[in-house]
Amino acid sequence: MKQKSILLALLLFTLFGSFTSLNGEIKFFGMVQTWLSYSAMEDETPMGFTLRRVRFKPFGSLSKSLTWALQFGWDKQVAMIQDAYLEWKSSEKFRIRVGEYTVPGTISSSLTSSAELDMLERPEITLKWAKLNELSQYRSVGLQFHGQLFDNKIYYAVMFANNSTFGLFTPNVGDLEYDATPGITLWTRLEAKLSNGLRFGGFYGRNQLTKTETSKSSYGIHLFYVQQPINFKIEYIAGRKDDETEIIRYEGMYALFGYRIKKFEFLIQYDNYKPNRDLGDDEEVLKYDNITLGCNFFVSNKIKLQANYIFRNEEFVTTNTSDIKNNIFYINFQYSF
Repeated sequence: MKQKSILLALLLFTLFGSFTSLNGEIKFFGMVQTWLSYSAMEDETPMGFTLRRVRFKPFGSLSKSLTWALQFGWDKQVAMIQDAYLEWKSSEKFRIRVGEYTVPGTISSSLTSSAELDMLERPEITLKWAKLNELSQYRSVGLQFHGQLFDNKIYYAVMFANNSTFGLFTPNVGDLEYDATPGITLWTRLEAKLSNGLRFGGFYGRNQLTKTETSKSSYGIHLFYVQQPINFKIEYIAGRKDDETEIIRYEGMYALFGYRIKKFEFLIQYDNYKPNRDLGDDEEVLKYDNITLGCNFFVSNKIKLQANYIFRNEEFVTTNTSDIKNNIFYINFQYSF
């Protein structure tokens, strides 16, 4: 069914694009990533290929002040529409965006395009942050005000979004009563470009549901310096999720350093994730630690080859739990168009 929906959307886009190309402009971006991953576990050695990501993003303008974008994705054999939004621009200082798109949260989410990732996967805290906030591919549906101030040195964004990307906007004439559970989440982001290549910023998100006495909140802060040949990034993320049965307090961080020599970039990254302070998660893990060694080879502007080896370590609630052999080796081929 999802594949049919994608095909239908592509057909509608083709018809729509034929019309808009006569009245504005239309452009395309696309990407394909294929993986080979391998892990030497205790009793077996799982290995396999996967078509990790496929992206097709048509975007364009309907006028000088009104733009649009769609993005279709294919992740791990699942097809989806990831982005679908309109944006009105008053000036560089003030824009309004409505639809489905990446929330203004952690910079390590899809605010950093999959095509621009330093490593093959995002840090573990980023992956878990998206799940705990009920985001779909780091995205939600809502209304956003954003812009750049002081000669583009300051970026701000404020978004009012659905509490869960997976929840529908329920009030409609087909229902007698309405479910108020989904609610609205506030997302805010602020970032300063301190100098050439140096960025510092943070985010905050919060949702409160008075009907069920549940709430979610998260925040983060980052410092990036990216100026060839240096690539340095560090970010801290934390959050809290309360419901009627439990309180989850999580946190994590990552630090990355890379150095580029001509077409090669060599990287090392440390990241950790604490799922619930002193209580651990359902696997009875108190803390996840990962050290990733990476090498990127930029064949051209369109082709990138990546290799990663991840040393994984888990700290369990009970000290007598034996270590799990779960290190991973990846190879990725990426083509962008």
